[in-house]
Amino acid sequence: MIFVASYYFTHQREKGVVVAKVNGQEILQSELELKLRSIFDENGGAAELPAIANLPKEVLDILIKETYLDKKLSGLAKKSNLAHKAPIQAKIVFAQDRILRQAYIDSMVMKEVTDKKVADKYAELSSALAGKKEYFVLHIVVKSKAEVEKLRGMITARSKAIKFSDVAKKYSLDSESAERGGELGFVLEDNMIKEIGEEIVKLQKDEISKPIETRFGWHLVKFTDVRDAQPLSFEAVKDNIRQQLSQDRINEIESEIVRNAKVKILIKTREIAAQVKPNEEAKKAE
Repeated sequence: MIFVASYYFTHQREKGVVVAKVNGQEILQSELELKLRSIFDENGGAAELPAIANLPKEVLDILIKETYLDKKLSGLAKKSNLAHKAPIQAKIVFAQDRILRQAYIDSMVMKEVTDKKVADKYAELSSALAGKKEYFVLHIVVKSKAEVEKLRGMITARSKAIKFSDVAKKYSLDSESAERGGELGFVLEDNMIKEIGEEIVKLQKDEISKPIETRFGWHLVKFTDVRDAQPLSFEAVKDNIRQQLSQDRINEIESEIVRNAKVKILIKTREIAAQVKPNEEAKKAE
């Protein structure tokens, strides 16, 4: 039986905040937070975890049960002799080292990726947009040049007056934009596929492009509006900037460690064995 006093702290002990009891066993807030973090990490991670107190009751109930299950299984495992077996000990040491490595990297990143660096990067990115244009782009993409030429003829033929958006909905392979009549929204000129970007700056508003080949197929594009590039608000992008700066710093740390590493392979690999065998056969022939 599960008892949850409230979504808030029930009482404080030296070991932590007890937020629930399951069959008389205390469940700590810190244990739920660790469990929640592991779930988020398995599903791609999250910049910030939701507060335990803000979780819906159904979710909190499941989280408590899973934490209880983990504690019971861990207790049973510790009573067994498994922890004394060499393969298990090696896995435990590996897991501990992995946690320490990640903690070290996290501490380095937290110390170095400051609020100021995030703000400076935002200013740099915003400044880079000066003089750039954003186009409200629509496109159609199909497999072959023959098909795209046929579709272009349908749209541009005055006698039929078929709309670009209707053709996109029916024929475009890009199903997501096809649902919107081919709309991609405002796209920064620097973010366009090279072949499309080179062509779209030559067009007049609402003019249909000639067939354009890219690695995705054959395209028709047009734009219905153009404006000066507008940076998103700092609040909207600050988490993404922090995440990118953090990943860049992690890559730097790892590269610095292995950059000048000298590797000497001491075992006979399949590739080495294949190279040695012909030489040995040649010696025998002599």
